[in-house]
Amino acid sequence: MAPSLLLLKSEEEKNQNNGTRRLEMKDKCPEGDFGFFSAHLDGEVLHIRFRENLLEHLANLYKRDVVAKFSSQVLKSRDVKVILLNSDFQEAGCEAYTRFFLKGSQAGSSLDLHRLCNITSQLVLSIIDMDRIVIHACKGNVISLFLNVSLACDYRIAADNTMFCNPYIDLGMIPIGGGPYLLSKIMGTGKAWETLLLRKDINALNALELGLVDRVVPSENLDIEAINIASKFASNHSGTISGIKKLMNFSKKDLKEYFETEQHEIFKILNSSDFSGRHHDPCC
Repeated sequence: MAPSLLLLKSEEEKNQNNGTRRLEMKDKCPEGDFGFFSAHLDGEVLHIRFRENLLEHLANLYKRDVVAKFSSQVLKSRDVKVILLNSDFQEAGCEAYTRFFLKGSQAGSSLDLHRLCNITSQLVLSIIDMDRIVIHACKGNVISLFLNVSLACDYRIAADNTMFCNPYIDLGMIPIGGGPYLLSKIMGTGKAWETLLLRKDINALNALELGLVDRVVPSENLDIEAINIASKFASNHSGTISGIKKLMNFSKKDLKEYFETEQHEIFKILNSSDFSGRHHDPCC
């Protein structure tokens, strides 16, 4: 029987056949260059490294499907015990987030924003539902959207130069990606309120104190420290890992319904006269 094939094309190649990548849909772990991220398996640890301009990539419908199919293949593979996500979001800071949101607030221009909400919720739910340990290692400027994706992970390591930013505060918006839900479970409602509304910037050490990350390491040691902890987690039996993961996330069963409410509230604000009055020039 011929194996089914997953065709992976970058946006720039969507009308061309050159450069099309094929990935066999077997029980093997998917590896290679997928355009906006790369993946390779080292022992029982799957390393995934996101590229720059992730904000724009996440709003791309085709790339959303790539993420979904990739996640499905990873779940079929029994080679993987731990997934290590590595990201450097220097180019996806507050200014890029604000430009993206204001563009989405224009009449007839909200499609990308809808896609961003959908793929972010899909990514968070996929991480939580995976029966593998997911570790996030980050450095640079991390906006609230990517922090929320990180909060869905099981273990978080930050470089000492990491700065978590809340650009939605100045926009008069709410965070995308389950922030209020995840933060309240990690730190309680009081600290969550403070973090969501009173802290525009949180450095790595403050994030460690608040429980946003589990370890802070020197920037130059981030990769090696992340690999070391991933290897230690992977030394456990698969059944132990998957069982504990399921039990740890037992209280998050209502997260899908939360995301429906979150998106409703986002577009309720976006379509309000108050928001449009404060951001009358979406090109600024």
